[in-house]
Amino acid sequence: MTVDPALSGLAKPIESGQPWPRPACPNCQTGYIGFSSPTEDEGHDSASARNHEAFEPEWISGTFVVRGQCENPECQQAVHGTGDYRVDYSQKSYRDDEFEYRGIPYSSYYTVTHLHPPMLMMPIPKSAPDEVREGVLRASRVLFADPGLAATALRATVERFLTSEGISATRSTGHFRNAHERIGEWRDADPNRPLVADLFFAVKWLGNAGTHEDSDLTTIEVLDGARVLDEAFHRLFTGPDIDAHARTINAAKGPSRQP
Repeated sequence: MTVDPALSGLAKPIESGQPWPRPACPNCQTGYIGFSSPTEDEGHDSASARNHEAFEPEWISGTFVVRGQCENPECQQAVHGTGDYRVDYSQKSYRDDEFEYRGIPYSSYYTVTHLHPPMLMMPIPKSAPDEVREGVLRASRVLFADPGLAATALRATVERFLTSEGISATRSTGHFRNAHERIGEWRDADPNRPLVADLFFAVKWLGNAGTHEDSDLTTIEVLDGARVLDEAFHRLFTGPDIDAHARTINAAKGPSRQP
């Protein structure tokens, strides 16, 4: 289990003519999404500036749409994306059909803001409660558009998990309990939980940063938080299953086969 590395690639500006990252399909989760070339729509102010005597290609900007499709022939899930683009000096080491201005090659750079359906920020263990699945999906929906909100949604995923574990979100007085207190109660209930609790605390701190009005969290930083949460859920849901399977193989001194 791991966070899809293609998401980090999609979080960075993508130069025209360069291959797009291929994230795992959110539908079948076995195929990969292949994207076609984006379609640009230059902004009004940008188009008007072309008539300025001091015009430079770096003034060009606008929005784009892009279509992707799962390469698994049994799935072929369509994905639609949108975002902003700008023009700047080409970083490619070769010349293609990109335009030149006064002999200088330029490229478009695409910044993704939305993908639909959303790419799952992290894999969800099959044995995880529905609250965890819904929390990860909420965070994934806003990953590119609002990283701060995505980080807050990851923290809320931890809180949803705690609720599913019977850790109350309120005191007897009716006042809400903060995430730090609830994680501590969950940790102290079992001597095997401190390491996972530390991972939960890290996600909580990241979520706290995301709630600030002036939050400057980046998509890459949120994905780092998703890796931490993925490890926590791996230890909780997947690790024990793997350990049990290993014990079965060891006991049989080979494949465990039903008679």
